[in-house]
Amino acid sequence: MRFPWTVVGAAILIVVSYLLLSWIVDGYFGGHIYPDDGVINSWAAPDSWSNWRDIVIVIMGVFWAIAGMLAIALMVILIFLALLIRRVVKENAVPAIDSLKDSLDNVRGTTEFAGETIVSPLVRTYAVVKGVRQGISTVKD
Repeated sequence: MRFPWTVVGAAILIVVSYLLLSWIVDGYFGGHIYPDDGVINSWAAPDSWSNWRDIVIVIMGVFWAIAGMLAIALMVILIFLALLIRRVVKENAVPAIDSLKDSLDNVRGTTEFAGETIVSPLVRTYAVVKGVRQGISTVKD
């Protein structure tokens, strides 16, 4: 289904390009790619610098209009891209960060549990032994 549209688009582009080229060649260079009888009141190439200036101004206006449309299209694409990245981050990164936070909470809980059940009794035992030694050394002296 795509191929026929491509062929039709290419044919239209070729015809428009031919007409544009023949208009330029016939008007500016005096060539006869298509007969002037088919165009009523056809015009010739400009004969003064002011006419050339006006033509250049019009062409530059067309280029500026195309540049403006491209800039608008680029802005729309950038906004769409920013929204797409935001959605991807919200859907994929936020759950991953939440999962990482849950894992860190589990590690914190495990270390607190190990500190309370293993380290605290050892510290208390060492403190008692140290206190007993200090007491014995005080009594001995």
